[in-house]
Amino acid sequence: MAATRLEAPVNAIRRALVVAAHADETGRRVNGNLYWLHVLSTDRLTACFPHPECGAEALDAFGLLAPFAGVLVHDHWSACQRYSCWQAFCNAHHLRELTAIAERSPNQPWATDMIALLCQTNALVGENQDQDLKALPTGDIQRLRTRYDTILTEAEVGNPPRPHRPGTRGRVKQSPACHLIRRLREHCNEVLRFLTDRRVPFDNNQAERDLQMPKLKQKVSGCFRSETGGDAFAIIRSCLSTRRKQSDDLFNSLVLTFQGQHPMPQVGVAE
Repeated sequence: MAATRLEAPVNAIRRALVVAAHADETGRRVNGNLYWLHVLSTDRLTACFPHPECGAEALDAFGLLAPFAGVLVHDHWSACQRYSCWQAFCNAHHLRELTAIAERSPNQPWATDMIALLCQTNALVGENQDQDLKALPTGDIQRLRTRYDTILTEAEVGNPPRPHRPGTRGRVKQSPACHLIRRLREHCNEVLRFLTDRRVPFDNNQAERDLQMPKLKQKVSGCFRSETGGDAFAIIRSCLSTRRKQSDDLFNSLVLTFQGQHPMPQVGVAE
């Protein structure tokens, strides 16, 4: 069975994901029940993890994030934020939320300003990396962060939190704009980590791309008939995705696997 023979390379992939990685998850059906496929990946490595739960229980079961010492890029997922590693939030998600606010509420000019700032910052970081410079000049970083704070201050003035009504209990439901402003303010370091750390990308698109094929598989095949089949798929997919990223011949890799000579991934170059 391919999954059994590929356990060694999959374990090697998982051990190598310690520097910087993307995290994401997607739902899938196993024997008619909702299960989850989690992914932890880089541009060189992919590790898929099946689990019946979506949140903290699943991440703890994998055992990789507790000792994780790098930068974890994700979609501001609360389950990931429990870990003590460096965190970075996906700004593609922020751009989508900001665009929705700008389109629905023309009286929210701060959203358009923040979109422009994030895109400008991403472009500057890209130019800096193209020139093989270690970091943006300190003056540029300070200027961009000051502009970021100024935009949020303007946003907070126009979107004050809704107060508690007398005699009511529990949390007060806030607007999407208020929730986003609070996140951008309270997690400014996670939002802007790509500005100061070259390991950190602007978005979490890597993990989302790594989940596209499993989603396509579900669209074509419907679901898995058993947990065993779902687990085997995760192992095989981890290896094939990694081999593809490392420009290896997938067919030859499968042939070697069934011949008992499973190829090991290159793990020393993981970013």
